[in-house]
Amino acid sequence: MLLNRVFKDPATGKRYRVVLEHLSDLMLIDVDSEKAWPFPISEPEFEALGYTTIPDPYPLSTVEEGSVGAQRRDEAWNTLSPLLNHYLSLFSKKERNRLIKELLASTDKPRLYIIRQLRRYWQRGMAPNALAPDYYKCGAKGQPRREVENKVGPKRTVSPGRGVPVTDEVAELFRMVLDGFYLTNEKVPFTAAYDKAVGLFKARYPSATEKSLPTMRQFRYFYETNYRKNEVIRKRTPSRIYQKDKRALTSTSANLNFGPGARYEIDATIGDVYLVAENDPSSIIGRPVMYFVKDVFSRMVVGMYVGLEDPSWAAAMIALGNAFSDKTAYCREYGVNIRTEDWPSVGVPAGIMADRGELLSKQADVLVNRFGIQLSNSRAYRGDDKAICERFFNTIQSKFRPYVGGVVEPVNGKKRNGKRYELDAELNLPEFMKLLINLVIIYNTQHVVEGYDFAPDMPTDLPAVPRELWNWGIQHRTGMLRSCEENLARINLLPFETGTVSQVGITFKSLVYTCQEALSAGWFDRIRQNRPSKVYIAFDPRRTNTVYLRPDSQFENYWVCELSDRSRRFKDMSFVEAAGIQKEMNRTKATAKQEEDYHKPDALTAVEEIVANAKKRKDAKKPTVTNSNRLKGIRQNRVNEKELERNRSGIKSNTQSTRDRPADIVPFRSNNTESNDSLDYPDMDAFLEDDDE
Repeated sequence: MLLNRVFKDPATGKRYRVVLEHLSDLMLIDVDSEKAWPFPISEPEFEALGYTTIPDPYPLSTVEEGSVGAQRRDEAWNTLSPLLNHYLSLFSKKERNRLIKELLASTDKPRLYIIRQLRRYWQRGMAPNALAPDYYKCGAKGQPRREVENKVGPKRTVSPGRGVPVTDEVAELFRMVLDGFYLTNEKVPFTAAYDKAVGLFKARYPSATEKSLPTMRQFRYFYETNYRKNEVIRKRTPSRIYQKDKRALTSTSANLNFGPGARYEIDATIGDVYLVAENDPSSIIGRPVMYFVKDVFSRMVVGMYVGLEDPSWAAAMIALGNAFSDKTAYCREYGVNIRTEDWPSVGVPAGIMADRGELLSKQADVLVNRFGIQLSNSRAYRGDDKAICERFFNTIQSKFRPYVGGVVEPVNGKKRNGKRYELDAELNLPEFMKLLINLVIIYNTQHVVEGYDFAPDMPTDLPAVPRELWNWGIQHRTGMLRSCEENLARINLLPFETGTVSQVGITFKSLVYTCQEALSAGWFDRIRQNRPSKVYIAFDPRRTNTVYLRPDSQFENYWVCELSDRSRRFKDMSFVEAAGIQKEMNRTKATAKQEEDYHKPDALTAVEEIVANAKKRKDAKKPTVTNSNRLKGIRQNRVNEKELERNRSGIKSNTQSTRDRPADIVPFRSNNTESNDSLDYPDMDAFLEDDDE
């Protein structure tokens, strides 16, 4: 089979295509000659010449349908079709000319066009696409035309002047502006970059006029033909924003999570609604903090916290404790009655992903040491690391925004509404909690997750509803999660620090606590003993009333410590409030100490002066009796001095009684009674003492 194959003559180097094969006769045409026509040759003669087969020099090109090339091809094919219906006759010159003459009578194409297209048909492969023009050779694709004197492209019809061509020097200016000014600053608009390019052009060519400046169209064309859009976006966008918002997503978060509990994501946000006080609806208390914990595999909300605590380990602890425990009692507290199967997420997960704030501390070590959870911290400014949780914030808040008052408006919202949206607040915290619980339950049990990526082994009748995905995953993937006692989990999730033990109690953050176990162990007895000097204390930062002491290194044991009477002033406070009061007390004490230090020298001076006067008086009057007599007379001297003190400190009447004569003295004993000087009467101090013994 030799038809349509290309051969090379070894003697002359010419290339021929076989355009007809009839019995032992062949028709060949020179594929390179512009005036060639088919010529006959017998097959034995063809073989004797030793022609060798070569690759087709004109492989059929692919023409895009609807393009100009396809239109030109179809036009030529429609013109030649009547001739090709008499294919064998075309190899006779006389018959060929007759057929062409008949065709000219029915078409508006010239003879030269028909001849060229027929020759092209034979030389290029005898197929419709052989008639397609070689447009792919036009324009020197990828090679800019810089060596020109006049501006290329369309001529100006509105602006005066002829413009300037984009030579290598002008292209260099364009590239300097784009690389050094436009691509390095995302805030620079394209018009400013063009203005910069015009300024550099005027600086390099001082003789340039307003009619001979590069146009915006030239500048934009250079930019679009020399810079790929994705590369421009990558260079103009800060790296962390590009990685978070614009990079290509090649996988999904569920791909690496085998089943429920494989990884939880936790994150917090400020709610887009203002709340009022529970006891006073006219008092606005601000916006709540919302923590949500989500399972990546099933997209189920497994735990939550809504309150007024700032995003912190304490608030995250409450959300995680809620995620680990049964939710029926929690929902019942807010008036929502559910069954366990309505919110089945109970147990400890294998891993948790969180921000670098809450779980990047020693407090989080308990999650690893006690619960065996693998912790992962998201990268800075990379909210896409926990996109499942981040996206849910907008999902849940979009459900209540149309129905509640006090919703945060856009920046110009209060101007558009004519008043402050904070004044529309109407929900208190318990009501907002109840609202969110209902929305979360509906989400878990009814919401269809759009675009969920099902694994190959997941059945087709499994809906992408969080509760259904959770139940299927528990049954076919991970099984039940590890359980834990709720109170023990909450206590172990509390932040912990060290406290000291002394005979006054357990001191923690300058507050004193007591507990029955420590009393029974004799830690507070005022004796010398081997009480522990330091202990670990777990505490809830929101309340000072109770802390939890860890008596050993095990996470299973804890002692409940209550605030001591010594620290009753700090009852029903948060530790932050207590620290503020302690700071004020220390400031007051320091001020008083300064006053004491300032006036103490004056008091000491008075003391020294009194002592000096007494010493002078003693030195001025020398004793006339011996030292032994002085010592013997101490008791009598005390009696005499006491009498003087009583007269001096006794109650004095305002009116003095006047008598004409002194009163009669009645003795208590007769003159005949012998005196007994050894009889010792009790003094007043002994008389007033309590006889307790």
